[in-house]
Amino acid sequence: MTSTPLTTAATTLAALLLIIISPTVAQISSRPIQIKNESGKQAEVFWVNPEGKHIKQSFLVNGQTLQLNSYVNHTFLVKEFLTEDEPNECKGDPPNYKSPTRSPLCRPPPSQAYITVNDNDEQVIHIKKDMEIETEDSKSKAREMISSITSKCEEEAKSRISASSSGGQLSLDQVLDSFVACANPLVVNKLEEAHKESKVQAAMRMEIGAQWEDYSCADQSLPTSSPKSIHSWTDGSGKDHEVGVLLDRDEAKIHYVKNFITPEECQAIEAAAAPSLHKATVADGAGGSELVKSRKAMQAGISVPWDKEGDGNPIAAASRRIYDYVNEATGYNLEEAGQEDIMSIQYEGRGLDDDEPDRYRPHCDGQCDGLLFKPSGRVATMVMYCEAPSVGGATNFRNVGIHVKPEAGTAVFFSYLGSDFITDNRLTEHSCCPVLEGNKKIAVQWLRMGVDDENPWSSFNTLGVKYSETLDQ
Repeated sequence: MTSTPLTTAATTLAALLLIIISPTVAQISSRPIQIKNESGKQAEVFWVNPEGKHIKQSFLVNGQTLQLNSYVNHTFLVKEFLTEDEPNECKGDPPNYKSPTRSPLCRPPPSQAYITVNDNDEQVIHIKKDMEIETEDSKSKAREMISSITSKCEEEAKSRISASSSGGQLSLDQVLDSFVACANPLVVNKLEEAHKESKVQAAMRMEIGAQWEDYSCADQSLPTSSPKSIHSWTDGSGKDHEVGVLLDRDEAKIHYVKNFITPEECQAIEAAAAPSLHKATVADGAGGSELVKSRKAMQAGISVPWDKEGDGNPIAAASRRIYDYVNEATGYNLEEAGQEDIMSIQYEGRGLDDDEPDRYRPHCDGQCDGLLFKPSGRVATMVMYCEAPSVGGATNFRNVGIHVKPEAGTAVFFSYLGSDFITDNRLTEHSCCPVLEGNKKIAVQWLRMGVDDENPWSSFNTLGVKYSETLDQ
């Protein structure tokens, strides 16, 4: 079949539109999926684990939707559910029924189908009649959108060709101009619709997160969220640590690490902080810092004695472990030169009836607006629990529904910068729930990208602007 300028234009532009409209899929393994039962029957959903065993996930009545956080290449079995009064095999046909006729008292085995999670976003699996599966995702939606645009514009281009006064075949440039003139406003409208939908979803996530924050802080029996996966990490001294992956996205990761900091390291940090403890402050939005009611604690910064690392200094040992872990988990390749001090933060519990308990309301440690990263800003945090309160003090990541109950010696790591240098959009926003009984003592390291000995963190204000530049203005 010979290509015409029109079909060439349509094919070329369709390929370009697919690149523009399709969401960029980050190279991460976790994927939220929805499974919708539209079969008219009851259904069961099983996860097929690596050993081939079927682990039941849910029972779905007709019209019900199951939402799961899954992983690329995970497989699920969807199976029609049979009630006890619906036998699924024949136990012998009555005499008046001859093979191959099936007795009306018998029924065929239940319908079933397998689903494998792909690497696209926005995956929705529809269970249709007889357990037939239809899948839609970000790519299929983009293709459907493109198909409607190209079909419409191809028809318009054909009409213009037919109406051409020259009577001859139009050039490729003329056809492309005609096609683009049609497609441009349609693409813009679709992108605007997608942007509005994204903003609505973000607003809903924030609203739900606020409600979840109140609930999870009030429930003192709530345990640490179940990890998506668990693996072992070996530090520089050869010691193994259990790592629980709570969130695994390109732009936002949250892990807990067991036995990350020793009692001796905690004692050294707290002793060094004791002489300079003061009320904790937050950035004031104008480049400085201020006291606010949303944060109530005592804190002090501690300079890491790197020159004593070879002598086994406990603070330097803990710090080296932090950089080793963060760089392995993120690939940021951060160095210690120019970084912030370790911060000792201490919360005091004064009883269940305290009207103004020590706490830190939801906040981000660094830039978390989903925009291009500003050099010298924070990109990761390591929170090390030295002392855990008996009541309260959990760390909440409300926008992703993650709750971490403090445990002495454990650390929580989170990062908030993607490989494309776009920052996390509030997924790692977090809080310290009110500390009611006992004390919560943590050591925190905030890590920056774009600092060094000549441009240390202290040469930038809280807006990320160098003090020397503000003096020049």
